Amino acid sequence: MLDIQIVYCDRCGVPCKVADTANEEARLLKHSTTHEGLCADCAATYFLQHSPMAQFLEDDINKLLAPHVQAQFGKLMQAGNADAKPEELRWKRIVANWNLPFSKPKRKRKSA
Repeated sequence: MLDIQIVYCDRCGVPCKVADTANEEARLLKHSTTHEGLCADCAATYFLQHSPMAQFLEDDINKLLAPHVQAQFGKLMQAGNADAKPEELRWKRIVANWNLPFSKPKRKRKSA
């Protein structure tokens, strides 16, 4: 019997499957193997908001709905060894949720 674990995205609350494994070479959109993390859409949003592409998007976020922009991001995902696949991204959700806040990273306690 498969033990599928479902958690909720830390940002938008959408249900996500916890991955059994993650690609250690992934430089973006790496699968989460813990009970924390972001869905692929929110991870893509975080990447885009914190990359040089943010300037390209600041005047019109709807540029992300253009097929050629999505294709270029798919190539970037491939070059970055992303675990997520371009077809997993729901671009209308990315645009709709663009302004949702990201939670602050949890601080690790210092061990004595």
